[in-house]
Amino acid sequence: MLQTSATGTGHIGRWIVTAIPYGWTWVPGFGIQRSGETIIPGNVYLREDELLVGNQLVLYVQAQITLMKQSFRDAMIAGPLLTPFPGAEEAAMLMLKHQPMNQVSVLQVQQYVRVASWIGIVTLTTIESELLRIRPDFDQFLKLLQIAAE
Repeated sequence: MLQTSATGTGHIGRWIVTAIPYGWTWVPGFGIQRSGETIIPGNVYLREDELLVGNQLVLYVQAQITLMKQSFRDAMIAGPLLTPFPGAEEAAMLMLKHQPMNQVSVLQVQQYVRVASWIGIVTLTTIESELLRIRPDFDQFLKLLQIAAE
């Protein structure tokens, strides 16, 4: 189930958020997060970047994977898998699993999209035990997320 954002539409850079999943809240300048006192935290972060050279998303994603491997000890990465995304010239998704200091497995699902030299990144972050519960919300959120014209 989806709810419309309070203003009808939220913007973060070129990202246009038209609706958010029920039980999630809009965080201006960030994205969305699960709400409620007894809810295990989860969030979806929207950000942007720009290709400095070339026009291939795969090169950007490979550089991100290198950074992840340097940043997270024992990082497990699945993907990238090419995925369609409305309005994008290219799109790819990957999953990252790592363990922070408290030894809980954290999962990130990252959707990368490219339009010309613009890169949009959507990152779901949650603990491993919650992924199956909130992944449908993330997938629905992605389906309604739009890219604004330059």
